[in-house]
Amino acid sequence: MARIVRKKPFIRKRPCQFCLSKQPVTYVDYKNEEVLSKLVNLQGKILSSRITGTCAKHQRAVALAIKRARFVAILPYIGTVKREKKVETVKEEAKKVESVQSENN
Repeated sequence: MARIVRKKPFIRKRPCQFCLSKQPVTYVDYKNEEVLSKLVNLQGKILSSRITGTCAKHQRAVALAIKRARFVAILPYIGTVKREKKVETVKEEAKKVESVQSENN
């Protein structure tokens, strides 16, 4: 009986978001939380280049930037779960302050 060999379907690789920009990125800034948070999953792990589509050169720079951002406490080590609670408590405190100020006026 002959063995049937099936070809894998061609899946287009995602282009690197840093190479495609109008001004190619030479340095991935660790202070840019918006970009770095997209490259980290909910558990706080760095996403692989297969998933994000970054090239090898920029993946190394992204990993270094994420590690620096964690060290300076811009990004959490363990994910966004604890951080969301902190943001909620800050918003609740702001509402309390506003209500107290409106009562005083």
